[in-house]
Amino acid sequence: MDAEISMIEKNKTWELVDQPEDKPVIGLKWIYKVKLNEDGSIQKYKARLVAKGYSQQPDIDFHEIYAPVARMETI
Repeated sequence: MDAEISMIEKNKTWELVDQPEDKPVIGLKWIYKVKLNEDGSIQKYKARLVAKGYSQQPDIDFHEIYAPVARMETI
């Protein structure tokens, strides 16, 4: 978890701001995974911090849906 927080801060993925009084807060949750070697032994433990975007409501929390996906021609 410390490594994930460090990478978020290093990459400046988000910043802490004061909560607007007229907007709800989107929650966060930790996702944990155990990465295994080919022989089944534990390679490492991973943790990811993700936003609970599924709790948002259309026209209240957002108005547009956008997924940043590159086109094959661009690649």
